[in-house]
Amino acid sequence: MTESERNLVPSPALEPLLSIEEVSELLRISESGIYRLLRRSQLVSVKVGGRTLFEPGAIRAFIAASRRAGSAEGGSDIPDNKEAA
Repeated sequence: MTESERNLVPSPALEPLLSIEEVSELLRISESGIYRLLRRSQLVSVKVGGRTLFEPGAIRAFIAASRRAGSAEGGSDIPDNKEAA
């Protein structure tokens, strides 16, 4: 196999890029919400031609960062037993 043929073999670690629509469905927010996250630099995208696409790992990182940020802001909205009494 030549070097150029090896470069054409897909890497098993390479995941397909996700569209705006797919990310919107995954995060359960509107497409305009996705664009808002992009403007705020909270999501990272890849431009391919005229399309805005997302690496699945970047979406996982966004979810993990959002989870950490939420827990750092004081946790959930559910009162603990001391407040309910």
